[in-house]
Amino acid sequence: MYEENRRFSWTNLFIKIIIVIIFILFTIWLLSLSTKGMSNSLNVLTDQVFSENIDKMKEVGKSYFTTERLPKNVGDVKTLTLQKMYDNKLLLELKDKNGKKCSADNSYVSIEKLEKEYQMKVYLECGKEKDYVITIMGCYNYCDTDICEKKEEAKVLEYEYSKTTGGAWGPWGSWSEWSTGYVSKTNYREVETKIVNETYTYDKPVTETKYVGEATCQTLSGYALVSNKEGVCTYSKTEIDEQSSVCPTVDGYTLESQQGFNCGYRKNNTETKNPSCPTVDGYDNTGRSGFTCNYSKSNTITTDPSCPTLDGYDKPVRNGLTCSYSKSNTVKTDPSCPTLDGYGKPVRNGLTCSYSKSNTVKTDPSCPTLDGYDKPVRNGFTCSYSKTTTSKTEYDLVYYKTGSGNYIPADNATYHYQQTSADYRYACNPGCVGEWYYTYTIYTKKYKTTTVTTTKDATCPSGYTKSNGTCVKTTTSTITKDATCPSGYTKSNNTCVKTTTSTTTKDATCPSGYTKSNNTCAKTTTSLTTKNATCPSGYVKSGNTCAKYVTTTKTAECPNGYTRENNTCTKEVTKKTTKNAVCSTGYIKGGKCYKDETTYVKETGTKSVTYYRYRTRSYSGGTTDYKWSLSNDDKDLINAGYRLTGKTREVKGGK
Repeated sequence: MYEENRRFSWTNLFIKIIIVIIFILFTIWLLSLSTKGMSNSLNVLTDQVFSENIDKMKEVGKSYFTTERLPKNVGDVKTLTLQKMYDNKLLLELKDKNGKKCSADNSYVSIEKLEKEYQMKVYLECGKEKDYVITIMGCYNYCDTDICEKKEEAKVLEYEYSKTTGGAWGPWGSWSEWSTGYVSKTNYREVETKIVNETYTYDKPVTETKYVGEATCQTLSGYALVSNKEGVCTYSKTEIDEQSSVCPTVDGYTLESQQGFNCGYRKNNTETKNPSCPTVDGYDNTGRSGFTCNYSKSNTITTDPSCPTLDGYDKPVRNGLTCSYSKSNTVKTDPSCPTLDGYGKPVRNGLTCSYSKSNTVKTDPSCPTLDGYDKPVRNGFTCSYSKTTTSKTEYDLVYYKTGSGNYIPADNATYHYQQTSADYRYACNPGCVGEWYYTYTIYTKKYKTTTVTTTKDATCPSGYTKSNGTCVKTTTSTITKDATCPSGYTKSNNTCVKTTTSTTTKDATCPSGYTKSNNTCAKTTTSLTTKNATCPSGYVKSGNTCAKYVTTTKTAECPNGYTRENNTCTKEVTKKTTKNAVCSTGYIKGGKCYKDETTYVKETGTKSVTYYRYRTRSYSGGTTDYKWSLSNDDKDLINAGYRLTGKTREVKGGK
């Protein structure tokens, strides 16, 4: 019984182990499928982010390389690094799919001058990911900017076929001398070639980045420079902030007034008394109404006697019963002009004095424009010019690429084609026709340049004359001042005047109802008057009664952080700001200024030169017919006996 139970337990354990193994294997299979799908998704994401970053750099390069920033000579290259894009605020920081920064020093956009166009290269390096794209650019009639991407035009080639019927070939002639000029094989001409290795020299461009100084900070109005660190200038300025003083609270009192730091308070409880009327000499008090006291008395009213009018005299001045008259006489004289240092004798016009003096004005002479020459350099009155001309016949050959086909293209102004090998073979489809198959090397023609210099005299602007390497002219400056009058005279219109007075007297008369009394006119009447009632000492008006207040004073305080300055509260506030440093030449990187300089060194290379010789034969009699076809394997023409002549022509836009 014990043995049976033990066997049963081992069997169950074995089955459980198998089930666990199957579950683990199934889980691993599911994880592999998930990981594979995730890996594919990550690859797609990586390609997308990298491509978007390349496009961003490419767009910056298109806008940055304007006419003045393009390389001038064929083979010249100019480069814009990703770091320089950051420094010039042309692009935000680029990151890969994991959020890590791309290499700012190794990533760049470069542009190279070709014969007639430009080649832009955009290189990006983000960690282990690195790649580049090439774009051909130029000045085309469809560009909206200085240069733009080249749009590929549809080009179609036509091939020439010929067939000669009748006639017969003559014998081959003698071989010609060996030469480097390309010679193609035809039915009339047999060609032999040989290849010779020859040395040649060429100019190799070497670009060096040079340190030209520290980036400097510009002056910022109102601010003082604090620091210049890694191309960032920090400035600060101190301003005075003003606040009003604050009166403290006093229990039981009400704030009545504040003058600067003096605070006046009044106690809320009051004591009242009736106002009192003052005594008015000669008047009797008839009662009080609030603060108004009423009085009455009998008065003798006096009035001034009147003076008669006297022709030619001003309004009279009366003294008692005597009237004094006066009239004014006007005396005129010329004003005088003050002396002004440095100016000549003044010219007076009314009350205005005009002065003048001579000044010498200097300016630089100017150089005339010389067609075909660069901007001149002036030294005194001598202008130096230079221009660079490119030869149309003399040039060096620079390797471009290799090519192959049933013919070797003819040389043109841009390229030289040199045969590398020739193979005469048969193409049977279905008939067997012998044809030549060539391989050749393409060289770019780099034309030589020469520099011509000349000089011309600089000229002065109109009105200027030459004087010691500069241009001068004499001008006259003018100024005006007010003329002055002699003592006792005043300005009137355009002259100086003073007034003298003559006097006379007459008796004054009294109005109707008045009689002369001493030196005035008098009559008796009864008059009423009022006076303001007053409050006892220490009391003030309040409504129709007098009130007494208890007052006190306190000193006002400044808000926290402010100090007293005369009658206000002030504190110093420091404001800071930043601005990028600048370079007078070159570009900024890490707070320092650099510029790229390109020099050329002579390099020697070896090239294979193909030499040709040929012999000819003539064909007597017969008729030759020529046809053009869009195919270089036109079965209909080949079956009809036509053969390729090796000539082609381009049909723009296709048919």
